[in-house]
Amino acid sequence: MQVLEKNIKGFNLIELLVVIAIISVISAAAYPNFSSWKKAREVRGAAIKIKSLFTNINSQVQRGLYGFVQVEVRASTTGDKVEVISKGMKLSTLASKINDSDDAWNDPTLITSRCASDQDWDDDGKDSKGNKSNKLEVNYLKFDNIAVNFEDSSGTVCFSKDGTWYIAAERFESSVVFYICEGKIIKCVVSTDDEVTKLNDEQDHLFSLNWSRFGNITLEKWSKSKKKWILQ
Repeated sequence: MQVLEKNIKGFNLIELLVVIAIISVISAAAYPNFSSWKKAREVRGAAIKIKSLFTNINSQVQRGLYGFVQVEVRASTTGDKVEVISKGMKLSTLASKINDSDDAWNDPTLITSRCASDQDWDDDGKDSKGNKSNKLEVNYLKFDNIAVNFEDSSGTVCFSKDGTWYIAAERFESSVVFYICEGKIIKCVVSTDDEVTKLNDEQDHLFSLNWSRFGNITLEKWSKSKKKWILQ
């Protein structure tokens, strides 16, 4: 009996090349959107983590674990590397400084030294070797994909339970806000005028982190479509 030959047909080279070409075109068209989504997610994630660090160290003050705390934000010379560190001073350490008339704490001409990064902190989120401390109450964050609104410098802000010892120094001495954006530029350049300018729209995925002397922390995102800041 004659066996019927199976009709097995596969892709030939031309068909395979056509399929590869179609996939390449689709991928090329989708990549910019995916890349933008990925960068937006990275910046948003960093902004939320930084807000959480501010909030968490303030909660330690409210609990009474610390009498005085600091958040330090450092930006690199290239503007695309940012470190955020929280630090805490015990109530006993704070009391001894307040009661020591020779301590720089009580010198009115050196008031910003209270919030210096090298103050006598009991707990520091970054240890002497530059690594994250094993202390759960303080924290250290490092980002390679974001920028802030300054470079090659740092800003420090310090809080106490009732706002009595609130002080800020360096880049935060005259400000209660800093900006976070995508790290493709040296630093975020933001308009603070009442009139909205194109500067805000030129920053990709722009966030602002604000605080009060009592440790109320808020995070906002610039909406290019609505031309205003939206509370997150």
